[in-house]
Amino acid sequence: MHNEVYEQLQQVHNELERSRKEASEGRQKAERELFEASMMFKTRENLLRKEKNEVEERLTREKAILEKENFVIYTELQKAKEQRAEMENKLLQTNSLLEELQQLQGELQREKEDTLREVEEMRKVNGDITLRSAGEVALTEFSYSEIKEATNNFDAFNEIGHGGCASVYKGFLRHTNVAIKKFNREGVIGEKEFNDEVETLCRMRNPNLVTLIGVCRDPKVLVYEFLPNGSLEDRLQCKHHSKPLPWRMRISIAADICTALIFLHSNKPKGIAHGDLKPDNVLLDANFVGKLGDFGISRSLNLTNTTVTPYHRTDQIKGTLGYMDPGYIASGELTAQYDVYSFGVVLLRLLTGKGPLGLQSEVDTALSSGVLHEILDASAGEWPPAYAEELACLALKCCRFDRKERPDLAKEAWGVLQAMVNESPLFCPDNKWEVPSYFICPMTQEIMQDPHITADGFTYEGEAIKDWIQRGHKMSPMTYLSFLHHELIPNNALRFAIQEWKMRQQQ
Repeated sequence: MHNEVYEQLQQVHNELERSRKEASEGRQKAERELFEASMMFKTRENLLRKEKNEVEERLTREKAILEKENFVIYTELQKAKEQRAEMENKLLQTNSLLEELQQLQGELQREKEDTLREVEEMRKVNGDITLRSAGEVALTEFSYSEIKEATNNFDAFNEIGHGGCASVYKGFLRHTNVAIKKFNREGVIGEKEFNDEVETLCRMRNPNLVTLIGVCRDPKVLVYEFLPNGSLEDRLQCKHHSKPLPWRMRISIAADICTALIFLHSNKPKGIAHGDLKPDNVLLDANFVGKLGDFGISRSLNLTNTTVTPYHRTDQIKGTLGYMDPGYIASGELTAQYDVYSFGVVLLRLLTGKGPLGLQSEVDTALSSGVLHEILDASAGEWPPAYAEELACLALKCCRFDRKERPDLAKEAWGVLQAMVNESPLFCPDNKWEVPSYFICPMTQEIMQDPHITADGFTYEGEAIKDWIQRGHKMSPMTYLSFLHHELIPNNALRFAIQEWKMRQQQ
């Protein structure tokens, strides 16, 4: 029993020794780990301190750079503020100077208008018509600045025609719609054409000739009345979706052209040949009255002791292919019969609507074969067979090669055309084309919307005549006599008539 107790005590002792040994080893291990951890902490602490120092140094450097940049920006900002203040001061000075210049310009413009008005009034009162020759009327001189303003600086949108030596623009000049012909600077024949056209139109005034209103000398510009229905060529081709010309109207236009040519050829002391008659040069007013224009190559006809027919000889053949007299091409002699030939071609085009080349042969063949109706322009309506045949015969006679066989316009052609016009008046129930002339404002050349009567007895578009008076004009734009008063009376009867006419047009 004592042995058992001893063994148990011995076991307890051994376990205590083992526990003490394990505890000692554990304490040593813990102390070692604590030391290692302490060393690691110190190492990391040193690294962190080093990193902190580096960050602080970097921040210090960046702060210095930012402070330097801020100083530069602040300096530049101050300079910019100073420059802005200086510019604002200069702008104020410029605005002040601009206002002074605008005021001065306005005063000069008013003085100019007053002077021009006084000159015009003096011309009217004193009958000052500066003539180149007997019967020649004075022309209004326009400044180039007026011309540019009227055409919006020759905007292509306003261009209504273009040729080899000139372009034509629609413009609004001194409260009136006008056609402005600007000669090309590089045009070799521009100078001569300009002088010839001015000289001819100054001496020629006729309802069937385009009216020359004024000129600008430098650069060369001609100002004509504006004809709202364009050229005969445009109408034959139905450009801009325009309606075809009825046959009655075509006959009337042919009579208008014939009248214009007779007037030119019978001019005294010397007849004038137009020299370039074609549909492009026949313009139509608001009532579709034909007016002959473009006298750039027109010439006075001379009669010598050795010739019976007045003529003009030239070495420079000018004109339009298809309308040129073959005799002129061969001899260079421009005569009144040249225009008769061209007139014949125009008649054929009015009949058929076809181009000029080869047209005479085609019509002659159709006429001989009895099928003229097959080549007539159907868009003109149903041509009366007798009229169509008579016109075709007249046209072909005008186009004969031998000048002596061509008809005299005054003695023969005019009688034929006038009879047709009288027998087939334009104003008839099936004709909706004619615009009564009293519907047209004499200033704008357009159908009136708000017609007003003035002291001169004429009726104008209300807005146009009000603007005319408000601009200080004291004279009538039609009579050039002073208004007795500036009272405007609405022309209600005419306004209702215009409205009724428009409603009929839409039916």
